Amino acid sequence: MPDPTPAPRPEDDLAFIRRLMEGARETASDGSGHLILWGSLLAAAQTLTHLVRQGEMPVSITVIWAVTVGIGFAGSALLGNRNRKRAPVNSLVNRILASIWLGCGLSLSLVGFLGQGSDSLPHQVAPGVEAVVIGTAFFASAVLPNHASYWLLAAAWWILGGALLVWPSPVSNLVIAGGLVLFMVVPGVALRARRGTSFRLHLVA
Repeated sequence: MPDPTPAPRPEDDLAFIRRLMEGARETASDGSGHLILWGSLLAAAQTLTHLVRQGEMPVSITVIWAVTVGIGFAGSALLGNRNRKRAPVNSLVNRILASIWLGCGLSLSLVGFLGQGSDSLPHQVAPGVEAVVIGTAFFASAVLPNHASYWLLAAAWWILGGALLVWPSPVSNLVIAGGLVLFMVVPGVALRARRGTSFRLHLVA
């Protein structure tokens, strides 16, 4: 018997690819909440870590990072759940981007919670490692939505990370805290302002 299923048309494939790429661009824009959340939390954690290193706060660095990681992943889960309810589709692009930023978050958590908290990683070097990890996540994310701003942010993070690794300093935590505000929180606010109400797909960071 002949197969009753009609053969796919080339224009259908092109339309699917177009929707996929449009979804990727919307996904990156809708990830602004996660950029703002994690950028603010990590900047606060880096600042508090510096104060502890200077002996100005009698708090364990491990506690600081444990609280930061807990709040961060809880907040990301809430944002992701809200965006999933509003999303018309959950495409492969969404899942890839979510995996990239989840891996970034876990890597930063390990560096901060285990590396800085246990002093197994020199505290003057850890911020440089974290900056390189963030730069890698921006670089990988830029390929799918093809956002020029993500390429530039990746370059900025790698330059900052390289500088912190070559010239480690007692104020490295404060330097990367400033970088988190400039290269994560500010872009997140800009993406959210540009998004308006038309973008509905999600990014779990």
